[in-house]
Amino acid sequence: MIKKIFFLALCVTPFFTKAQVTINAQLPPAGLVQKDQLWNLVITNNKADVLDVSIKMNMQDAVTGQIVLSASTGNILLGKGVKIIQSKDVQPVLYNYNVQELSRTNIPMGNYVACYRLVKNDETLDALGEDCVSINIDPLSPPLLNTPADKSEIQTPYPQFSWMPPAPFDMFNNLSYDLLVTVLLPGQNASEAIQYNTPIYSRTNINQPYETYASSFAKLETGKTYAWQVVAKNGLSYAAKTEVWTFMVKPTEQQKLNESDTYFLLDDNVVGVYKNIGNVLHVRFYSSNNYSGTFIFLDKEANVIKKITKQVVAGDNYFDLDISGNFEQNNLYKCSITDIENKTHTLIFSTNKK
Repeated sequence: MIKKIFFLALCVTPFFTKAQVTINAQLPPAGLVQKDQLWNLVITNNKADVLDVSIKMNMQDAVTGQIVLSASTGNILLGKGVKIIQSKDVQPVLYNYNVQELSRTNIPMGNYVACYRLVKNDETLDALGEDCVSINIDPLSPPLLNTPADKSEIQTPYPQFSWMPPAPFDMFNNLSYDLLVTVLLPGQNASEAIQYNTPIYSRTNINQPYETYASSFAKLETGKTYAWQVVAKNGLSYAAKTEVWTFMVKPTEQQKLNESDTYFLLDDNVVGVYKNIGNVLHVRFYSSNNYSGTFIFLDKEANVIKKITKQVVAGDNYFDLDISGNFEQNNLYKCSITDIENKTHTLIFSTNKK
């Protein structure tokens, strides 16, 4: 019996010896982690001696196994009992960055394993205790849509989309966005439209949190409802979707008032001659931007007869231009306006005075 007790004591003694000094990392398992928080530790010294120690830390990518960050602290004196450690207690800390993004205040998004070794500062450099902890770092907020507002009515068929980046922004080192716009069909909700319908507008790898509907695409139609969504990506390691919002394109009040009137179209390509009656020339054209534009009137010898400056708005524009005075009956005239994209919209007309 005495032999059994002695043998059991021999087996248990190493465990008691090994547990005389322990180190435990107190890190949040998920969410935002700042670099200083890596040194939130609890060290327990069950020995009577005061120990002179330092801490070695390696942090590796949990997916690839690559060591992305290593560090070594200054000297720490441990008396008997429990010692709560923070960043200020381990200075100076020497960092070695294998991934440069880890030099920021916040640890970049990803999954990591941080391992700590408590080392005795003497000739032996014995490891007194070890601990490893998993860290999963995700954004505090996903991307959020901004404009057009949900269920809003807009007046331009070439809208500008904007959204808020996921937060905090400095967690990301390769952030980009995909934008999807599709038609909402009768009987569908917004999520079904995005999931099942073919996008009428799709852009990938957008670097800024905004995008203007390109004029090279077919313009959005009045009276239709559209659904849109943004997907944020950080390289290949992260993807988060916004909610799906909807909006409708409606005609402007000016369009409604003038739908039955005859307004001559200023086009990029001049086709045919318009016959105008009276001293007012009614013209219409579409602009993708707001700007101050000048209508220039030329006679058949290309002499400037008149200039009229108007404020142009994004969308369909309708203007009533005064052509009294120097405009003679049955002569041909050219009316043109150049937009901020250096495109010229033109029509040719003759007039009969009332």
